[in-house]
Amino acid sequence: MSQKTVGVIGGLGPMATVTFMNSVLRLTPADSDRDHLHMIVDCNPKVPDVNASVLNIGPSAVAGLVEGARRLENAGADFIVMVCNAAHVYEPELRRSISIPFVSMIEETMVKISSEFPRFENIGLLATNGCLQSDLYQKQLVGRGLRPVLQTADELARLMRVLARIRSGNLGEEQRNDILALIDALVARGAQTVILGCTEIALVDPVSGSDTPLIDPCATLAEATVKLGINGN
Repeated sequence: MSQKTVGVIGGLGPMATVTFMNSVLRLTPADSDRDHLHMIVDCNPKVPDVNASVLNIGPSAVAGLVEGARRLENAGADFIVMVCNAAHVYEPELRRSISIPFVSMIEETMVKISSEFPRFENIGLLATNGCLQSDLYQKQLVGRGLRPVLQTADELARLMRVLARIRSGNLGEEQRNDILALIDALVARGAQTVILGCTEIALVDPVSGSDTPLIDPCATLAEATVKLGINGN
């Protein structure tokens, strides 16, 4: 079966987009460079800030995301993925704007929880203010009979400060330790696993420093991308 071409809506942030692409490359069974998937990437950091858009404190990101999806379809993508958690609040608009499949990071994360952690009931969510306000993960978790464990207001403010430093290119140990402390706070309130609900959290590699099993939606989306790109399902 011939491989499918992946369309990637990226740039939301750019470093996370590159990390996603590296994950796809790493996960693809390949004996040579030619065995890797064809990825068409629309890395557009000029799309208005997604969190500000979701919170209605900045310009809407919808038009920029829709334009990106259409560009990818017109360029020959067989299906589309988007490297941003909060931007999935606009998934309905994206699906209506294209005629090819859209693979949801949120849905794939739910599949991961069901398959790998079927006995876990309390799911921590470390996410931005826009992602939290949109209830993207909370609705999916509650609909599956699971209990979301959320950040306090102080923890959310701390996370947003850490993410601002990460986006500026500061990937040092201080940022990693702050993320690990925020994960530990969720665990202390009962979380059995934690969803890293912002693609930039993984840039400081909290997975290797945590005793708690963590779910990285960006890596999960990369797994789904490889499976669909190679097997078609």
